[in-house]
Amino acid sequence: MSRKSNGHGTLADRVAATRAAEAERSAGQHGTAAFHGNRPTAWADVLRDVEPPPAAEALAPPDYKHCWYDGPHGRQAALLLEWRALDGYYHGRIAVAALEPDGWGIVEMWVEQGMLSPA
Repeated sequence: MSRKSNGHGTLADRVAATRAAEAERSAGQHGTAAFHGNRPTAWADVLRDVEPPPAAEALAPPDYKHCWYDGPHGRQAALLLEWRALDGYYHGRIAVAALEPDGWGIVEMWVEQGMLSPA
């Protein structure tokens, strides 16, 4: 009984070609590297080479100390303690009063600039 080729070769030819390609890829590699191929440079190295957005240089922190914090309980008075720039945006460290089970307390937290407005 003869079989006609469909242009891809026989099953034996395809298995042999697959094994040869796998042997070439796995030469000197271990684990699943042969299956997945070479991995790119470590992500930390890739991200380190990325230039910050131009807006990060143009931003200047606002100069107010008393502010309004628009949080989950509505607008609250807060005290702005410091600024830091992250990813082209400013984040403010604030102190805000919070009602706790045994009374009022002061909570410090970092929030995005968009959650703050001048008092």
